[in-house]
Amino acid sequence: MKGWDGLVSSALLGTDRRPPHFEELPEHIQGSDGGLLDAAALATVYKRAGRQPLRDIEPLPAAPGEDRPLPRPVAIRRLAAMLGGFQTRALGEWLRAADARGWGVPPEHLPALADYARNRAEYRPLVITAAGRRARWLADLNPEWRFLHAAVAESNDPELWTHGNTLQRRTWLRTLRQQDPEAAREALAEVWPTESAGTRTDFLGLLADGLSKQDEEFLGAALDDRSKEVRRAAARLLARVPGSRYGERMTERLDSHLTVSQGVLAVDLPRRVSQSMERDGIDSQNPEGVGKRAWWFLQVVANTPLSAMDIAWIHLPVEGCAPEVLQAGWTEATIREGAGEWARELLRAGANTGSRGPAELLRLLPPDEWARAVDTLRTTVDIAELVGGLPVPWPASLAGMILDQLAKVGTNRAWARLASIAARAAPPDVLNHPITREPTGEEDTWRRRLVETLIFRSEMYEELA
Repeated sequence: MKGWDGLVSSALLGTDRRPPHFEELPEHIQGSDGGLLDAAALATVYKRAGRQPLRDIEPLPAAPGEDRPLPRPVAIRRLAAMLGGFQTRALGEWLRAADARGWGVPPEHLPALADYARNRAEYRPLVITAAGRRARWLADLNPEWRFLHAAVAESNDPELWTHGNTLQRRTWLRTLRQQDPEAAREALAEVWPTESAGTRTDFLGLLADGLSKQDEEFLGAALDDRSKEVRRAAARLLARVPGSRYGERMTERLDSHLTVSQGVLAVDLPRRVSQSMERDGIDSQNPEGVGKRAWWFLQVVANTPLSAMDIAWIHLPVEGCAPEVLQAGWTEATIREGAGEWARELLRAGANTGSRGPAELLRLLPPDEWARAVDTLRTTVDIAELVGGLPVPWPASLAGMILDQLAKVGTNRAWARLASIAARAAPPDVLNHPITREPTGEEDTWRRRLVETLIFRSEMYEELA
């Protein structure tokens, strides 16, 4: 810093021999009333800051207040512990439980929550809810908290659709789609030609809410979009529209390649991908491990309405291709339509689910059937793989069955993964399972963690009661 060397010289030689000169120091130091040491202290702050002081700074406006009461101090201390790194995986559960019980979040913890959620999309809706009316105030403080702007994207504010950022526009369109599907589709159609391909693909996916026959014309036009990703997104949505012309075209293709003869499914695999097939979202590039013709046929099956097929086909022998090709296609169609009956039958048959896990079929069944289905499949499927993809909390019947099993297996580390999943998935009314009262040895690492997590979560619910 200019002038600093003069201060050092005056300090070393003495102010009588070399009087200090402040003219070369920053303006604010020149006008100070102190002597050499005061000027040196101020100059040190300037050097460490590395920039000029900000001027004409206005204080931040006060954050809006909240009406929700705060939970008991012991619950707040548990929240602080999770934000500090202890049992952090239970943070989302704490936020959901607090919201369900009408509790607010102490404002001093909101910045830490926003920091935690900035790179964890699954936590963002929870933090937005926790922030409440303070969400927008926080979003303006830090660019990395801009996801909080989604809290103010209300459907009655068209300015957010025309002039908002991407997140605000997406939230506005999603909210309107939930309230008025036709108006949301019209709003998207109006700006469609001016949006980028990535934005068109993203916004198109929001039409999945409230999808109906009225969307067919718009989605059909999107099949001719210049972007391949937009075309595929439109095809995926059209496959879900009951009675669509897209479904009719897929049914015609399936009928031309699949016939039932004397109790056998006879398959004639496609020999090429036509232009019309590509327009309807059939990907010509096969993934590794699947032949080209089998891959084309699998996609036809996957995008054909289940109403055009007979569920009894699942148990028929297949000629012309591997049965797994049909089974994987049926799995995709079942998940797309959310068809519980087909899911139940595919699981009973031990069908090959292709790129999908059996858990995606299992979750289509009513939750009260999960325990029975898992018990049936446990000899052929990895239980941890099966239940790991299920929504949490599990029904009490499934959680109780899994914890009963874990209580019997001793210290075998092969059960560690299942124990880790069950520790987070057990519902509140199963957290006091007898396994929490059984002693664990020093070597029983996974059992100790299971018990600690169950007890932690049980205490958490008691504090929020």
